[in-house]
Amino acid sequence: MVSLFAKKDHKISSSTLKVLRAINSRWPANSNDIARELGEDGNAKAVSAKYLYHLKKLERLDLIQMKRMGNTYVAWPTDIEKLRVIHEMVRG
Repeated sequence: MVSLFAKKDHKISSSTLKVLRAINSRWPANSNDIARELGEDGNAKAVSAKYLYHLKKLERLDLIQMKRMGNTYVAWPTDIEKLRVIHEMVRG
């Protein structure tokens, strides 16, 4: 379960927490994937801008990793990235 408090005791808003839960449930995810997961429709650019705000906030708190791919950002949980690095180290 995700805490309402991130590292350094920064409180996460309920909207940002919903985005984090969407990413944790289905990753990798971009802004449009998150909007669909949360049942939101609308202009793709507006939706993208809205969720990019939350993605950047989560990245600053080190709860997700992001990478730009084409015209969008893709996000995944930081814990998954840690597991990937460990897997690569074990494989040699």
